[in-house]
Amino acid sequence: MASRLTPLTLLLLLLLAGDRASSNPNGTSLSLTDSKNQMDEINENSSEKVDEINENSSEKEIPEIQSIQPTMGPSTMPTTNSTILRANSTRPPTSQPCFQSTTQPIDPTTLPTTGPPCPEPETYCPDLENPSAETILGEALMDFSVKLYHAFSSVKKAETNMIFSPFSIASLLTQVLLGAGNSTKENLKTVLSYPEDFSCVHQALKAFTSKGFTSVSQIFHSPDLVIRDAFMNASQYLYGSPRTLGNDSDANLELINTWVAENTNHKINSLLDSLPSDTRLVLLNAIYLSAKWKTPFDHKKTRREPFYLKSSTIKVPMMTSKKYPVAHFTDPMLKAKVGQLQLSHNLSMVIMVPQNMKHSLQDMEQALNPSVLKAIMKKLEFFDFAYDLNLCGLTEDPDLQVSAMKHQAALELMESGVEAVAASSISVARSLMLFEVQQPFLFLLWDRQHRFPIFMGRVYDPTA
Repeated sequence: MASRLTPLTLLLLLLLAGDRASSNPNGTSLSLTDSKNQMDEINENSSEKVDEINENSSEKEIPEIQSIQPTMGPSTMPTTNSTILRANSTRPPTSQPCFQSTTQPIDPTTLPTTGPPCPEPETYCPDLENPSAETILGEALMDFSVKLYHAFSSVKKAETNMIFSPFSIASLLTQVLLGAGNSTKENLKTVLSYPEDFSCVHQALKAFTSKGFTSVSQIFHSPDLVIRDAFMNASQYLYGSPRTLGNDSDANLELINTWVAENTNHKINSLLDSLPSDTRLVLLNAIYLSAKWKTPFDHKKTRREPFYLKSSTIKVPMMTSKKYPVAHFTDPMLKAKVGQLQLSHNLSMVIMVPQNMKHSLQDMEQALNPSVLKAIMKKLEFFDFAYDLNLCGLTEDPDLQVSAMKHQAALELMESGVEAVAASSISVARSLMLFEVQQPFLFLLWDRQHRFPIFMGRVYDPTA
């Protein structure tokens, strides 16, 4: 059952208002639910200044792992986003965009000269080989993801599932940023959390490639819309060549939906239901992610187990493994259990679930902010060594896993001097502590190489 959000001015408001807008790595049994999670799509209509976010969900009863499986299954999670600009002859523009939309071709020599000049697209990147550009972009995407999570959550009922791709939306808005001028450019940078002097954003984004997912962007424009040569050249290098639409709206609609279908492995075959004849510009981004569990779950061990909602209990299929390597700990700020399950292609699934039934998912969400998320992800990265433990030089037993780590220290200052003590421990066992997911939770699909979330969302009801 797909649900539809009410008309929303989320991105417009964000653009205009700027910012107003003890550890146990490795666990085992992960319980999670297959949920028909929803995909939030953003369509921007400039004539009405209304952005609508539509979430579509596909449903398929997949075992719930004692880990989780949002979206369309453990290995396929496509998403697309689009921005559509239409001509509007009944109301003058309130800003000075670089793209001009009219019903007649525009002679480049007759472009308006009033107001500040429109800057050329930024393509110069002196620090392209510097790892700091990648780090800065990853940090910005973390900030943007949390802001976007709260923005989506604020317009949805608390007891609903949700999934979106912050990377897809950021990619789309960054493509718009390439051709933005004046206040629109500054507001976009603020929304995306890009530093003011970050000149390598487009090149850094282009460098974020992975075998586990693909991200492609495309511009379609009407034949009577004059595209600046500087933008055409920059876009062709960074995002691909803009493509020209025809004069037939139905044919244009089929062209765009076919492009989306081909770039989402035909998981999304009809992104747009219609395309008005006065459409001048359509900007698209599509992501397709496909990854396998690092350690496959045995389908014979999948069984129906209780999943605890706010005021009821339901039975759902849960995948279980007693030897799945899960780095996990309890975070005191979120009052949540945090676990990371490794996927192929250097990807992982991060799960955050309230530490007990006394704490709600909503309370955990409210405590989530960029600083907390960054601290959690850094802590998880610290425990990466615990996966695939190999102690062949110490023992021939192949089934050992890190079950716990602990460090304690104390310092005493006295008149006579200083005394300090410390003790550390790593416990290795065959039987690991359980990491169970049997109540509503928040999740990330995480790129461990570049350190940013590709997908994000929550599972409230696995059967919805």
